[in-house]
Amino acid sequence: MRWCAVLTIVLVLTIAAGFLLWRLADHDLDRRNSESFDFVSAGVPVSGTLWLPDGAPRAAVVLVHGDGAQDRTSAGGYAPLINAMLDRGIAVASWDKPGVGSSEGNWLHQTMEERADETRVALQRLARRLDGLAHGALGFSQAGWVLPRLSSDDADFIVLIGAAASWQDQGDYYMRTRLAREGLDPQAVDLAIADQSLEDERIFGPDAANAPAGMSADRWQFIRINRYADARAALARLDLPLLAIWGADDLNVDPARNAVIFRELMAGRNDHAEIIIWPEATHGLLKSSAYNWQPTDDWSWFAIMRFVLEGRHAYAPGALDTVTEWILARGKVGASVRQHS
Repeated sequence: MRWCAVLTIVLVLTIAAGFLLWRLADHDLDRRNSESFDFVSAGVPVSGTLWLPDGAPRAAVVLVHGDGAQDRTSAGGYAPLINAMLDRGIAVASWDKPGVGSSEGNWLHQTMEERADETRVALQRLARRLDGLAHGALGFSQAGWVLPRLSSDDADFIVLIGAAASWQDQGDYYMRTRLAREGLDPQAVDLAIADQSLEDERIFGPDAANAPAGMSADRWQFIRINRYADARAALARLDLPLLAIWGADDLNVDPARNAVIFRELMAGRNDHAEIIIWPEATHGLLKSSAYNWQPTDDWSWFAIMRFVLEGRHAYAPGALDTVTEWILARGKVGASVRQHS
């Protein structure tokens, strides 16, 4: 009986260890086929990585960061997403923002148009490396003011996750949501937003001379040159297949309002646009029941450990499958066009 108990414990521990290693593999990119993905944009050397699936790639994407000083894997946060796409046959390229990691320059000196130019160069690099393969860009949050500037000359498709049409509207929503969660009543929230608008004009407007206390001069200038970013004009002329997807519980960007804007701009002129609000999902399409904070820096230690253990399963059920299947469908369309051309 004692030996049976020992064997049972060993079996349980072995299964638990195997499960843990399986989940932790989602955070390991060193085991994947990869190569350097370096290019020069506006005279600035940019350094990245191209990860390749084990078999022949079926499509390829470049990842375009949201806000912040992000490296090519977003400090490891992209790893589960990248591994999920590689397992489906999608090659993935990503790079350190200028001034981050191994890239030169300073991302805080970039306008959204300059970010779009950078993405165009990356897409050209990807197309040369994987000639004849459908390729596009997948961007997060702030990339919503970047990727709609692309055209069919640059890519075969774009995917936007948590994008906002207007920088100003997004800022108001972010503040409104934060204050409401802190317990302020709607009238107090409205007054606070009105006061903040006046303060923003004083700090970032044309008469402002210096960065406010606690903000770097670079960050101050970045906001000044980009605070009126608005994607509506670019979306109105977009000629690329588009997947735009928001988490229904997004605390950073208003999913309902932006989905309406995207649908109105795409209606009757872009038959290849798909606009989705995903249930019980965050700004980054993670499970909102476990990971819904405004800045990810506010994640609890428990949320961090849960993300490590869940890997790709931290995403809202079905969300990643929907994104990858949509991308793969673009690959099939591209292959069909090439066969008949």
